Amino acid sequence: MHEELTSFSGAIQRVGPLQSGISQLEWISYRSGAHGLFPNIFRVVAVPEGLPDAAVHAAVDDLLQRHEMLRTGFDADEAGRPRQNVYEAVRAVVPRLDDEQSRRLFAESPFDIATAPPIRFGRTADGDLMFLVAHVAVDETAAGILAADLTELLAARHQRRPVRLSADVVQPIDRALHERGRGRARVESALRHWTGVLRDLPVTALPVSRGRPGADVVFANLVSPAATRALAILHSRFATSPASIFIATAYTALAIQYDRNRLGLSLTWSFRELPDTGEMVASVFRDMPLLIDLAGAPSFSEVLRRVQKAILIGGRHMGFDVLEFFESAGRIDVERGSYLSGPEAVNCIFDGIDWAAEPSDDPHALLSDSLVTVGRSNEFHDVCNLFVNASPVGGQLHIYAAADSGVAGERDVTGIVRRIEAILVHACAGDLAFAAAEALPGERWRPGARWARIGDVWVDLDFLATRLRDHPAVREADVREEQGAVTAYVGADLEPWELRDFLLSTDNGRGATVSPQHFVVHRSDGGTVADSGVQRPVRAPRESAERALEQAVAEANGLAGLTMAGTYLTAGGRLHHAPRVLSLLRDAGFDGITVADLRRPTSLTTLAGRLRARSSIVQSRGVS
Repeated sequence: MHEELTSFSGAIQRVGPLQSGISQLEWISYRSGAHGLFPNIFRVVAVPEGLPDAAVHAAVDDLLQRHEMLRTGFDADEAGRPRQNVYEAVRAVVPRLDDEQSRRLFAESPFDIATAPPIRFGRTADGDLMFLVAHVAVDETAAGILAADLTELLAARHQRRPVRLSADVVQPIDRALHERGRGRARVESALRHWTGVLRDLPVTALPVSRGRPGADVVFANLVSPAATRALAILHSRFATSPASIFIATAYTALAIQYDRNRLGLSLTWSFRELPDTGEMVASVFRDMPLLIDLAGAPSFSEVLRRVQKAILIGGRHMGFDVLEFFESAGRIDVERGSYLSGPEAVNCIFDGIDWAAEPSDDPHALLSDSLVTVGRSNEFHDVCNLFVNASPVGGQLHIYAAADSGVAGERDVTGIVRRIEAILVHACAGDLAFAAAEALPGERWRPGARWARIGDVWVDLDFLATRLRDHPAVREADVREEQGAVTAYVGADLEPWELRDFLLSTDNGRGATVSPQHFVVHRSDGGTVADSGVQRPVRAPRESAERALEQAVAEANGLAGLTMAGTYLTAGGRLHHAPRVLSLLRDAGFDGITVADLRRPTSLTTLAGRLRARSSIVQSRGVS
């Protein structure tokens, strides 16, 4: 259906690189044969009563001409890098979608981002205008810009007046060329900053234990008139943004809930440099790793100060290239022996709330009106290991927490939202001491006897021991905390790096996995090897799958002398070449790994083993 709604018209006008935001990850997903990583974005725009269909269509055409991104196809250049091609025009059909099947096809039909526009339009049964746009082309901020522009274009035609939109809009190709030209030094500086932050960032906010691949996400949603009023009071008292106040509250609640001194969550950041790119329509958002130190039992106002400082510093370094950021993060995962499959994020949207508050307002009186609901979901966009959010619905604050059910339960997520509400309400009475926040009602997670800290993270030692025993060459394994460090004692004829690699290759669902800081390996010949497992040897490919993977990685990236003990990223592989690696493997008769596997801190040897185990093709094509 979608091929009939929008199509390119005319020749390609402009060709250039893709801007350095999250759109690059979307591009990789499409190039690898999948759909985008993130859901397409849907908006409905009211059409003024009585506006003829021809005027509505003309407004759509004006929008398509105003923003090049809507006339863009996405492919790869000769070097395999993401490329955008801007066409002269787009032919758009705007049908009325009256029945459920047509609306479902409109919403669910995938985009072919290489050969067709990344947007489609339709009319509701009431005549309003709706559009669906691929996330590779826009983020939520850009979708809001499109909706606002379209509203103005419709209004101008209805009122028969000039359009009140700025004449000059920065186009994504121009921004991408700037990032790779005169702005490159700033991009590199931002990456250096975040590389330092990532080395210090705890891998997870949740306890590390055995997860369940494919597990549901469990969530709790709290509708809280009390928190709504409390946030308004605190907004007035501290004269700062409600978003900063909520984030400070969420960090305090999680630190108390899980006995943590340091936490790092991702804060979604739609990076625009006002006024230059304020109206640019593109998918440029990035996640800001927000590391907050809560050592010293800080009061609420001190946590808020630390949050504001971290956001201010982070905001100055948000011009990084997303693919280079994830490449750096992947190499750091190998260095420190940890990996988180599903992101952990905090987010808040506060449009639609009246923040006026009287000093005499008492949010405690509204606590009895709070309503919490819990549930489970397992959609393709349920990727987060932990997600904490606040947003308004009908003028009331909804506090939401979701987590992988393999590592958290309904009691955990309910405890998080209830604790956030309690901290907000009690902070209105004065600067809430950390000890007072800890004393608020609510059940907290407690580590068991076989739990220990690795760095800042609580880890179930029995999970690590059991996982080591899953290796077919391991005879026995025990993991202990000794003098502040975690050591694995293993009976096997393996090297420490192989055991570390095995742990880091664990499919732990959305949850984190970590490695002990030290290994003591007892061999069958009576010898003992003690090592951290960090250093990996030079290892040549041995079997057909290993040779195929080595050749694919080397050819796609222009590399030589690969060690199969290294990971894709430590061997020099680039993420934008990952789709080419998978294509070369398919040509050689192998399948079974994904781009996500290439991002993990997993050796090429281990990945090749997955090819042998998963491929349904007879390996007889003569890989030499």
